[in-house]
Amino acid sequence: MRASRSYVSVRAPQRGWQRFALALGFACALACVPARAAPLDAKIVGQEALAPKWVYLRGGVAGLCPDILAAIERVEPRLHFVGNRQSRSLPGIEFGLDDGSVEVACALIPSPRREAIAERVGPVVYEVRHRLAARANDPVEVRSVQELARMGALVVGQRGGVFAGKLKAAGVQVDDATDDNGVNLRKVLAGHGRFVEMNELTMQHYLNSGAIDGRLRLLPVVMGVEPAYFWVSRKADPAIARLLGPALDKLKASGELDRIYARHAANP
Repeated sequence: MRASRSYVSVRAPQRGWQRFALALGFACALACVPARAAPLDAKIVGQEALAPKWVYLRGGVAGLCPDILAAIERVEPRLHFVGNRQSRSLPGIEFGLDDGSVEVACALIPSPRREAIAERVGPVVYEVRHRLAARANDPVEVRSVQELARMGALVVGQRGGVFAGKLKAAGVQVDDATDDNGVNLRKVLAGHGRFVEMNELTMQHYLNSGAIDGRLRLLPVVMGVEPAYFWVSRKADPAIARLLGPALDKLKASGELDRIYARHAANP
């Protein structure tokens, strides 16, 4: 009987110690599991007067670029875009990329200045097709930039626009005093300039709006085609480009980038 009582008195504390050790080990394991890192914020702003690329609504922002940004966050949840409820002019976006207050820009054409202040990241997002519009009662036709230069007619273009700069270099007379595309259209309607130059997507958006009411017509010839890319400021956290590039590659390979663009092109 003494052996049995002795056995019970020795084993009971041992079982208590095992339970304590297991509980301590479980607590240690929980403490050692790293907390999930918060997404990396990337500062981006919208571009003024450039629907349907950026469409500012009461209480929110929509459009081609916001849809692409949402798709990027879905395939790369470690990246989060902030600031796109604000908008800037095209030169303002470039200044932001230069000083680091803007870390990412969506779908811009390459230029020497952009190459100097930012890094091109990922594949071509889409191709920008440059078009001209004239007043509906003007029967003029233009087949090339060279013909446009020979005509000597004034073309109204966007301030800071890469293609407007190329037209100037080719000898075309260009008024690029403003970056507001709506103002540029009204200039031509008022007789200031014979043509307005704009990317095809934005041009179709304005021409389809009730504000123009058929008073301008789109000329059939595409004056130029250029690739648009995402850009990351050279002053941004390098991790942004490392996450953004593969995410864009995935969206391009799956066809999602093309589907987003086609959706907006069909309903500009």
